[in-house]
Amino acid sequence: MSASALRTAAAEASDGLLRCPPGEVKGAGPGNLLAVVWRQWRTERALRARGVDFRSADPVRVEAAYAAMSAEEFDAINGRQAWANWRTIPASLDGLLPVARPDGGPLRAVDLGCGTGGSTAVLAYCLPDGSEVTGVEFAAPLVAVARRRQYPNRTGRCTVRFVEGSAVGPLTDADGAPLADGSLDLVNSSGVIGHHLTGGDLNACLDETARVLRPGGVAALDPGPCVSADRLTERATARGLRRQRRTRSNPLDRCGQVVFVRE
Repeated sequence: MSASALRTAAAEASDGLLRCPPGEVKGAGPGNLLAVVWRQWRTERALRARGVDFRSADPVRVEAAYAAMSAEEFDAINGRQAWANWRTIPASLDGLLPVARPDGGPLRAVDLGCGTGGSTAVLAYCLPDGSEVTGVEFAAPLVAVARRRQYPNRTGRCTVRFVEGSAVGPLTDADGAPLADGSLDLVNSSGVIGHHLTGGDLNACLDETARVLRPGGVAALDPGPCVSADRLTERATARGLRRQRRTRSNPLDRCGQVVFVRE
């Protein structure tokens, strides 16, 4: 075990809180940002030439655009987001979640708009051994790709599942049954809320997030062009979600995440 991993384990043992330092975790993700940006630009240009426009708040247009992409194209246009996820998500979770639930059960997390499983992979890597992560995605071809991926964990193994569904809810389990009130420890959204949800869809997503989180549960949600961090905070606060921190992948990151704790 490396020196940094030993320090992380010691910190978790001392206070029972999950430690996932971004400087340690980011090494498991993509590193060459220039190559990532170049690939994304080329792919977006090719998609526009085919009339595929995914930068919309209209869920019908977004779903059609994602369904028209190959898995490789989806991963390319989400390249910068994937790079950011390996830096932002650890910073959002570090020191906020317990290593184990009070009842002794596994930590349970949902990843909204998971796509091909890129952000889900970060959650599965960071969360404690034995955690359960469910990715939610409305584009069936992307779900199929996500199910074929591997999801390593830093210290053991997480159970990872995927369901076809919408980020605005209702959130369900793998059998299609609605998730129980207060049943989740974490709801994550990376590149979904701030880029695609407005009005009633935003309200429905936040209502469902507040419903399924247990008291003390964490919501790591992304602002963006459609929803500013201040507006997201205002709407979340009205639903009993207390703002805890603001995280970014780098100082120039205009999106990142706003992290809330369920009161």
